[in-house]
Amino acid sequence: MFIRLLLLVFLPFSLSMQLMADIGRVHRVDTLAMAAVVQKYVARLNTLAADTGQVTKDSVVKYTPFYYPLFAPATLYDAPLKQTFSVSWKPSLPGRLSVVSAFPDQKEDADLRILTEVNHLLMQTYVKSPWLIQSTENELDEAGGLQEDSLPVLPEDVRLVENDMGVDLSQDVDDVQLVVRRPNFWKCKGDYSFQFTQNYFSDNWYQGGDNNYTMLALVTMEANFNNKQKVQWDNKLEMRLGFQTSKTDEKHKFKTNDDLLRFTTKIGYKATTHWFYTLQVQAYTQFYPSYSANSDDVTSDFLSPFNLVVSLGMDYKLELKKFKGSANLAPVAYNFRSVERPSLFGNFGLEPGKCMYHNFGPNITVNYSWEIWKNIKWDARIYWFSNLEMTDIEWENTFTFTINRFLNSKLFIYPRIDDSSEDYRSEDKGSYFMFKEWFSLGVNYSF
Repeated sequence: MFIRLLLLVFLPFSLSMQLMADIGRVHRVDTLAMAAVVQKYVARLNTLAADTGQVTKDSVVKYTPFYYPLFAPATLYDAPLKQTFSVSWKPSLPGRLSVVSAFPDQKEDADLRILTEVNHLLMQTYVKSPWLIQSTENELDEAGGLQEDSLPVLPEDVRLVENDMGVDLSQDVDDVQLVVRRPNFWKCKGDYSFQFTQNYFSDNWYQGGDNNYTMLALVTMEANFNNKQKVQWDNKLEMRLGFQTSKTDEKHKFKTNDDLLRFTTKIGYKATTHWFYTLQVQAYTQFYPSYSANSDDVTSDFLSPFNLVVSLGMDYKLELKKFKGSANLAPVAYNFRSVERPSLFGNFGLEPGKCMYHNFGPNITVNYSWEIWKNIKWDARIYWFSNLEMTDIEWENTFTFTINRFLNSKLFIYPRIDDSSEDYRSEDKGSYFMFKEWFSLGVNYSF
C-alpha cells in the first residue's frame, strides 16, 4: 500500500519537472507556495486512500520534509546518487539531531522508508529523463536554499481526548449581554489651593512695618472636549480671592489683595496637526469691592468693571512631555467693557459719564504650563489687545513649588501695561507699567 501511494506521488513529480523545463532555471524556491501544494496533495492522497477502504496507520501520508524534492524544481540531488552507487550510505534526515544509522533489523524506520523510495524515484528520472534536470543541489544552496539545521523537530501526533479535563460540557451557558457605551470625550480637572502668610514686626523694628495676615484662595477648574478627530472645546474657570489685614487702614479690618473671576471658552476645528480655526470668548470681573485706604470710597466692584473679549482666528496647540501650551492669534477681536456701579461711571478708560464702551482690534492670548523640574511648575498667561488708540498687555506668572501631595508654595508675578486711562500713569516714572507680586505657603489639592 505504501509503495502504491509513492507511485501516486510520482505522477505530479513528472509533470512538475516538465513545467520547470519550460519555465527555465529557477534558483530560489518560494517555500510558502510549495508548502501549500504539498498540503493539498497530501490531503488528496489521504482522501483517495479513505475512498478505497484501505486506510491503515502506516498508509496515511504524514507531513514530512522528505516529499520536498518531488515538488521542488527539477534538481540533481546528491542523496539519490549516493544511495545508488555508494557502498556504505548513511542517510541524514532533516530535523534529526544526528546522522541516522543503517536500517535496523528488528524495526524499520518509517522516515527512512519514505526517504529511500523518494531517492529511487529521483534516480529513475535522472536516468530516463536527464534533460529535465535544470540545476544541481550545489547551485540551489548557493542561491539560498533551505537550511537543514533550521528545520524544527517534527511533533508527534496528538489525539484529542473528549472531556479530558473533567469539564461538564452539557451545562448551558448563560447568554452574554453586550452593552455598547459611547466613549466619553470630556476630560475634567481641577486645582484648589489655600495660601496663608503672616508678618510680624516688633515696635522698635528699625525699618518699621505693620503686622498683617494674608489669606488667599485659588480655584482653577477645566472641562475640555476632544473627539479625537476635528473638534476641540476647552473651558476654564479661574477664581482668586485674597484678604489682608493692615493697622494703617482704620476704616477696614480686611482689604482685598487679589480678586479675580475669569471664564474662558474656546472652540476649535482642526486645520492641521497643531493648528485650529478657533472662536474664543473671555469674560472676567471680580468678587468683592475694593476700597481706598482709610476711606469708604469704592475703587472697583463686582461687574465694575466687566470685560468681554470675543476673538476669531487661529489657535496653535503644542503638547510635549513636560510642556503644554496654546497660542490664539486673532486678527479680529471685539472688546467690550461695562461698569454697573454708578459712582464708577467714566473710570477704567470710559468717557466721563459713560458706563460702557466697545471697540475692535487684534488680540493674542498665550497660555502655557511648563514643569521646569520635578517639583517646580510654571503656569503663565500672556494677553495683548490693541485698537490703535490703547494697548493692554498682561503677563501672569504663577510658580508652584511642591513640597508634598498637599503642601506647596506659590510665587505670583504679574506685570501689566494699560494706557486706557490717565489714572494708570505712575507719578514717579510717568509710564503705564504696573506690577504685582506675592509669595505664599499653603495647602493644595488637585484631581
